[in-house]
Amino acid sequence: MLGLAIGWIVGRGSAEVAEIGSVAPDFTIELIDGGTFTLSEARGRPVIVNLWASWCPPCREEIPDISAFATVNPDVTVVGVAVQDPEQSAREFAASIGATYPLGLGTTGFEDAYPHLGLPATYIIDETGTVTEIINGIVDEEILTDATA
Repeated sequence: MLGLAIGWIVGRGSAEVAEIGSVAPDFTIELIDGGTFTLSEARGRPVIVNLWASWCPPCREEIPDISAFATVNPDVTVVGVAVQDPEQSAREFAASIGATYPLGLGTTGFEDAYPHLGLPATYIIDETGTVTEIINGIVDEEILTDATA
C-alpha cells in the first residue's frame, strides 16, 4: 500500500502539474460571463491564475485588491477560477462580487494540474509560460505587483 501511495505522489510530479520553475499546464475553462479562457493564448504576457470558491471568506476579501491590480495592470492577464464549488454557487458569487477580471469554472482536470493547500491560492506565470510563484493565502495589490515585476 505504501508503494502505491509513493507511486501516486511521484506520478503527480509530472509535467502536468504546475510547479515553480516548470511550464504551466495548459487549460481551457468556461468563463462565467460567457466564452472560454485558454492559458496558452495568453503566452507572451504575465498571467495570474487565482483559485477561489464562493464559500471562502478570504477569497471574498482579496477580490477587490485583485480587481484593482487588474485595472491598473492591463498588460497582465488575470483570471479567477472557481474550484471545489458547485457551479450555481460560483455563478451567484461571481455575479455579486463585481470582479474586474474574468472568472471561470474549474474542472477536475484543472484542479489536478493546479493543486493547492487551501483557498485562496494564486499561481504567477511569466510571459514564457513558466510558473514563477505559488501563493497559498490572501494576495493584495502589492503582492501581485511584486510578483509580476
